[in-house]
Amino acid sequence: MMHNMKNNFRNAATACCAAALLSLSAFAQENGIATPGDFQRVPQQGEPLWQVSANSGWDAGGAAKFDGARLAGSDAFNYKLQAGTQFPLNSNWFLTVDLLSDNFSLEQVSGAPIPEDIHTLRFNAGVGYRFGDKWTFNALVSPSLFRLDDVGGNDVGISGGVLARFHATQSLTLSFGIFGAPDSDVPVMPMAGARWVINDHYTLEAGMPKTRLTYLIDSKWALYVGADLNGAVFRTDDDLGTKTGYPQYNNAMAVYRDVRLGVGAGYEIVHGLRAELEAGYSVYRDLDYFRIDDSVRFEPSPYVRLALNARF
Repeated sequence: MMHNMKNNFRNAATACCAAALLSLSAFAQENGIATPGDFQRVPQQGEPLWQVSANSGWDAGGAAKFDGARLAGSDAFNYKLQAGTQFPLNSNWFLTVDLLSDNFSLEQVSGAPIPEDIHTLRFNAGVGYRFGDKWTFNALVSPSLFRLDDVGGNDVGISGGVLARFHATQSLTLSFGIFGAPDSDVPVMPMAGARWVINDHYTLEAGMPKTRLTYLIDSKWALYVGADLNGAVFRTDDDLGTKTGYPQYNNAMAVYRDVRLGVGAGYEIVHGLRAELEAGYSVYRDLDYFRIDDSVRFEPSPYVRLALNARF
């Protein structure tokens, strides 16, 4: 009995952490876009800085578990497209805008409400202020579409938050704040993170959507190990439950999560254009229908990921 209680507590804690970190990912993405440090120069007033990225991955089929039954395996393919800019207004104030599209294709299996496709769109708009050499403050609002077909009023959501970054030293930056996502299973959540340049070769990033230890081989090549979170808050189609035999899952809100541990390599193809290739294990993947209080969980499986990132 004690063993079962420990397992239930561990599973619940993992699910809560994953949900919270996924809710924070929009703000964390904004925090990672177009800062002067990323470009290794100070932007001039009125000069926009852009980042465009394409990220694609595949999880091998892991057995789906639903209502106590172990079902057939379900693999998953995903791609994410993102474009954003930071626009300095003066030496202290700047604006950020960011458009993100998260897309997933899941293998449907008999006996579980698994959507075939998930498509979401999110727009981030924020304002930032640099206070001296140590502090940077950001405020963000993020309207989003929970699906792209047959969009109605209940398919539109909004989230947002505030973030402070403290540049403790030239090599260490700390971040903390609070994020609100009313349509998620974690409506309000504090956040914290850090970026530590340990030396000329090693850099540690802790937070979401990724935590990573990077080893810089030279100006072109880097190796890394870490964890990242992939997923989206979405609404199912009007007929998902009807097709799968569970009508309560028609038009239902859900969170798809994929927590992955992996190793990878990055290569700068030309200045400002970088590619990454990564492989590892998806250690926690599920569909959480939080308003119905039920979920579909997938057994751990290998994954691969390929990404391109351009900054100019």
